Amino acid sequence: MCPQSFVPDEVSKGGSPLTGRGGDLWQVTEHLERPAKKIPVIYDVDVAVAGGGIAGIIAALAAAGQGVKTLIIEPFGTLGGNMGPGLFAGGTLCLSLHNPESFKNGLGGIPQEFNEQVVQSEDRFVGGDYFRDSHSVSYVATKMLQDAGVEILLSTLVTDVIKSDNKVGGLFVDNKSGTAAIKSQVVIDCTGTADIADRAGAPVLELEQNPSMGIFFSIAGFDWNQYEQALENHRPLSDDDLRWMARRGIGSNLFMPWSRQAWEAGEFKIIERVDDFATLEVSISPPDTTTRPLGEAGRTIDLKGKPSLIRARTRVNGNFHPGDGLVLSRIQQEMDIYLYEYVAFLRKRVPGFEHAYLFCTSPYFHARGGKSIDSVYMVTPEDVERGARFDDLIYTWYDDKIHVPGGCDIPYRMLLPKKIDGLLAAGRSAIRRGPQIRQRYSVQLMGQAAGVAAAQAVKAGVAPRDIDVKQFQKALYALGSEIAPDRRLKELEIA
Repeated sequence: MCPQSFVPDEVSKGGSPLTGRGGDLWQVTEHLERPAKKIPVIYDVDVAVAGGGIAGIIAALAAAGQGVKTLIIEPFGTLGGNMGPGLFAGGTLCLSLHNPESFKNGLGGIPQEFNEQVVQSEDRFVGGDYFRDSHSVSYVATKMLQDAGVEILLSTLVTDVIKSDNKVGGLFVDNKSGTAAIKSQVVIDCTGTADIADRAGAPVLELEQNPSMGIFFSIAGFDWNQYEQALENHRPLSDDDLRWMARRGIGSNLFMPWSRQAWEAGEFKIIERVDDFATLEVSISPPDTTTRPLGEAGRTIDLKGKPSLIRARTRVNGNFHPGDGLVLSRIQQEMDIYLYEYVAFLRKRVPGFEHAYLFCTSPYFHARGGKSIDSVYMVTPEDVERGARFDDLIYTWYDDKIHVPGGCDIPYRMLLPKKIDGLLAAGRSAIRRGPQIRQRYSVQLMGQAAGVAAAQAVKAGVAPRDIDVKQFQKALYALGSEIAPDRRLKELEIA
């Protein structure tokens, strides 16, 4: 994922800055009451997982593995979230391995099994080939969940919660069959923006500025060698070109001077604007043409004869919330137009791209920011810097930039929303942006912990916040995950 970009005044039409907020789009003039009606109960389960991304998948597998009846609900027709149909399969382990202490024997447990099946036990990390691995993620997730006895409900949107006093007791959903109810003892919110917690009335934290959204896509039908030769003929760029780029906040010069020509001719703006609250741009990764690293051993795979694809992503920055339905609708409309016109610009202006075309796009946006639960305890950047220790440790997080001996403990309390019982959160629903605990390996370990905790709560007949933490930690350890260094496990009497 690329860093956020600076959005200058000149990006916006008419020279005005981004002054609006996405939430201003809604113009509510009245409210209506929905007539009461009987809703059919289609499932009565122990654990319901809302969201079929990687956190939800691992959570459902973990809960079912503890012997409780589990259901996973996914709004799209395919499981996997960002790592599946989202086409962004990277970040599973590699971002943690910059830290010399981290996961010397792999993640272990359910995450380890999942990742090994995705790469078919090849000596490489998940995400070495985004487009290939994204399909494997969806396939492996479906097969593993089916084999574990997890009920799967696809193309189904969670619309509300069943709640009595301050306890969540299930979910209302909508799909082609209409509105239905799902009863459950525990719900795990893996929606990515704490939608379930928010609708249950749990306090949430919101980040409404620059959530770093975007979609992955690929381009085919180009001649990269011809393009590079033409690019070389235009280097170095003139001082005037560099000033022109700086005024518009254009950081990449991959398609200069052609992008300037298209902009000034009124054909296409390489950075486009959505109303007055966001901007669109693209980050491009040069294509793999001959070989690609395969694993730690330094071996490579031969890519000759394989289709050459440019892997790219859009970046959407501005003042909006990624859980706002009308905002997403406006951005998606403009994004579809922008991507088509982006490739049309390449075909018309850029040498080597005369026959280029969009090969595939992810069906929805990824986002770093957005809502998260206001946890009983939220890990802070200061906790990471000091290597914080918590008695309710569920796994260790290793920052890939700050090397603190023993890493930072992630506490179980981070999965617990305030004020509401019967509910856990995992993945981005439980992560406030900063520190970067959203890395894939971390999200998988968090999902595993949430699934085990939910099952423990069901078996004990207590709320998730009241489970026996020591028994819970031992159950996690028994799965084989490397949740902490040996010395820490001994301190806590887990091993």
